[in-house]
Amino acid sequence: MFYKAEMEETGRMWDTWLYYEGGTYYMYCLANTLNEGWNNISMATSEDGVHWKELGPVLHRGEGVTWMGTGSTWRSPNFAADRKFQINFSEWKSPRQTIFFAESPDLVHWTRLGDEHEFVQDERWYELNGRWDCIWVIDRPGGGLYGYWTASPKADTGGRFGFGESMDGVTWKALPPPKVEGCGDGEVGAVEKIGGRYYMMFGSGGHMVTLVADQPQGPFRMAPTNAVLFHPGPTYFARFFPTAPDGLLVNHHSIARDGDVYMGLLKTARLDKDGTLRLVWWPGNEQLKDTAVNVGPPSGDGPIPFLANSFDVEHGTTLEGDILLADEVGVSRGFFVEGADKRGAAILLDRDGVAHLGLMNADGTRFEAQITEDRGVAFRRPAHFRLLFNHSLLEFYLDDQFVECFSVPGRATGRVGLIRQGDAGAIRNLRAWSVARAVHE
Repeated sequence: MFYKAEMEETGRMWDTWLYYEGGTYYMYCLANTLNEGWNNISMATSEDGVHWKELGPVLHRGEGVTWMGTGSTWRSPNFAADRKFQINFSEWKSPRQTIFFAESPDLVHWTRLGDEHEFVQDERWYELNGRWDCIWVIDRPGGGLYGYWTASPKADTGGRFGFGESMDGVTWKALPPPKVEGCGDGEVGAVEKIGGRYYMMFGSGGHMVTLVADQPQGPFRMAPTNAVLFHPGPTYFARFFPTAPDGLLVNHHSIARDGDVYMGLLKTARLDKDGTLRLVWWPGNEQLKDTAVNVGPPSGDGPIPFLANSFDVEHGTTLEGDILLADEVGVSRGFFVEGADKRGAAILLDRDGVAHLGLMNADGTRFEAQITEDRGVAFRRPAHFRLLFNHSLLEFYLDDQFVECFSVPGRATGRVGLIRQGDAGAIRNLRAWSVARAVHE
């Protein structure tokens, strides 16, 4: 259900980014082997965005480089003539980090470009030895590309990230950084023009937040609603990627409590009627429902009756149904996914659908809230939920709004409990499916 690199040559994965071309999803990730620091960019491909084939490393760090940094992939601005795809990545070689490029005819075989294309800090607006990493591009009016990247603008600029332009995609000119309001320093995930405005997913303080601007040059401001897309801990570094069949999607990586890193499920990026960026269930994930499995009635007299079936956590399970949010203040309903030592992850929903995610004992005691998420949505009564879990990771959706990712302590046991305070029928119409095979081959 959640993709994880398995090749020894790839090692542990981190930031991911995707590109869609000709019916194929291409996934790239920053990775490291043998704890040597980030030393390669690896990739996998998929025909459906769900089942992945790992290809392994396609770029390696250069000689004398301490570590590589992440990047993104795009078409050459002259694609009609040169048929080339381009990728950027950074390298830290004392005393600073700078950006390099590679080209490919097929998105799989990459040739690193020479040092004459090295993109370095412009000291008029940026710190000489500051961050300089990970260009994300959009089309530039009149031709070429605008780029946004992780940088260290000088304090008097009011900026939080880098901004520049390129006519060929591999020769870049820095411009003054856009001013940013309401947000501290951080890392650029991705930027796209949606509905006439510019939306940036920006990593700050471990959160992935939404910044919005009316012009590509800014200023950028924190979104007034649903500003935090992902919370620190279980998730990080969300990226956009446009697809022909399904519009604009989002990917990110998910981090288990044992430190293992996976790619989370793909999500659809959508603006609501107020122009708020929201992440919602991507219909392509329906392909995870390979085999229907019996749910069985809940049993037990305790505060958390458990479903009769023990679900598949090796390949992953999708559990769906309806939940009637409580009318009373102080009454929470939700789910318990058991992990190690009779302790697990609890998802508690109050009457407004605000989600409290944390750790709880299997007998309902010792709840420790770790994430509180208010998506600012008026959910239906009852609301439809989707709970997906695999290994120690889970994702939760309510009325197809993405709520959050989370991780149980240790490995999930496959046991799921229902928290139905005050109404034994508050959670009903349960159905479940397992993934019949591992998502990567």
